[in-house]
Amino acid sequence: MFVTDDIIGDIIFISLQDVKQFSEVGITKSTGHYLVKGQDHLGLWLKHPGLCIITAEDESGKPLPTDQQIKEEIEATFFVPWHQVKTMMHYPNREGFDLPEDLFKKKIGFRQGEDDGDGNH
Repeated sequence: MFVTDDIIGDIIFISLQDVKQFSEVGITKSTGHYLVKGQDHLGLWLKHPGLCIITAEDESGKPLPTDQQIKEEIEATFFVPWHQVKTMMHYPNREGFDLPEDLFKKKIGFRQGEDDGDGNH
């Protein structure tokens, strides 16, 4: 059985009801592919496809030459309420769109307890 929790960490296609509602965060196309960072009863958290800040003025407000401007790319997520979702499409088992199911079953990180004889815990 498929549940929406299965799409967390995967790339999905989404079509938005009213893209104008997202223009303030730089989303201008009503359809696209996005990485799902989380979901709940209110909606989806999606990875922003490209947010950057360009510092084009110095401390006194004077314009900087193009070669001295600073471009900072920022990782961000944005929220899509469920009522804004027209449709979604998930690609289970498609390489590059679906995280391996066993990724979260792997024993990665620090563990406490008995070691296995090789000095590993």
